[in-house]
Amino acid sequence: GTGINPLRGQNNVQGAADMGVQQHQGPGYLNLADADAREHYARIYGAPVPAARGRTIPEMLEGARDGHLKALWIVGEDIAQTDPDTSEVLKALGRLDFLVVQELFMTKTAQRAHVVLPAASFLEKNGTFTNGERRIQRVNRAVAPIPGTRPDGEIIIEMMNRMGYAQPPYDPVQLWDEISQAAPPFAGVTWERLGENGKQWPVDASGAGTKILHMESFTRGKGKFHFFPFEKSHELTAHAAEYPYVLTTGRRLVHYNCGAMTRRTPDKALATADRLYVNPADARRKRVSEGDSVRVFSPRAEIHLPVKISTEVPEGVLFTTFHFPDELVNLLTSDEIDPESLCPEYKVVAVDFCAKAAPAG
Repeated sequence: GTGINPLRGQNNVQGAADMGVQQHQGPGYLNLADADAREHYARIYGAPVPAARGRTIPEMLEGARDGHLKALWIVGEDIAQTDPDTSEVLKALGRLDFLVVQELFMTKTAQRAHVVLPAASFLEKNGTFTNGERRIQRVNRAVAPIPGTRPDGEIIIEMMNRMGYAQPPYDPVQLWDEISQAAPPFAGVTWERLGENGKQWPVDASGAGTKILHMESFTRGKGKFHFFPFEKSHELTAHAAEYPYVLTTGRRLVHYNCGAMTRRTPDKALATADRLYVNPADARRKRVSEGDSVRVFSPRAEIHLPVKISTEVPEGVLFTTFHFPDELVNLLTSDEIDPESLCPEYKVVAVDFCAKAAPAG
């Protein structure tokens, strides 16, 4: 009864999408191509809303490389480590006239910034997270921010005030009053009504949430199914002859993304390096053993990784994580994007691998 629930890769991705951070929608998923939706937002914010779709991350980086995008403000993401084809990402960052990075730590991306805004962690601020069952949950500050850092909301509001857009101080109570006006699914949400267990949206004006979204029918009506024949990724059609293996990248339980946070905890002792997972049949074919250091190469770069022989991957497929930036895994990945979603193609990389050559002499 809940519809399609993607397993989100980052905390509060659902809440971010609810608030309108996608390039074609505003808060509450109203399409900005629709004139009525733009008029709705303009009434609330007292400013015109553009009808043109914004840019996805790959499009922003492409715009930076070709000189059309001059400035970028990155909040809480180390794209120099986590985005595909690191060489192209670094080229894009280097061509910006102005780069602002808002971060907890001095990441590789922050090191390239013209201005770094020191941010506070979720433990140091008040706000909300929304999970995959549409449950809006209050987050209450547990400790004071480290001196010199500020919560994201306070930083953004301070910037708005300095740029001439007067705002009241950051306050989740006031913010939810604004959200309830801007986003129809949150009409009845208030900070107080969220209580200890939160509310599942849509929440009507009376404050009643929605435990099951779809009962007798779908809220948006019936969908229409379309058939699209399978098309192999251009990454494979262009390079499979020379690079016959498919590398897919992901995460293991004990680390998160590029490890900017988890590598600063005792978790580092549980996994100390990225490893290349290889099917036993492929290991025999390539004459490599558990723990061997191998060369992994794609059309873009070459890296060295230790081997983990595992039946978790099928023949012809290799797997590794990107938790340890020094391994430079994302040098291998391509800047191919999905033509429909315009998202990066992280999971399909044409590669080959072999045992490292013995040292001369």
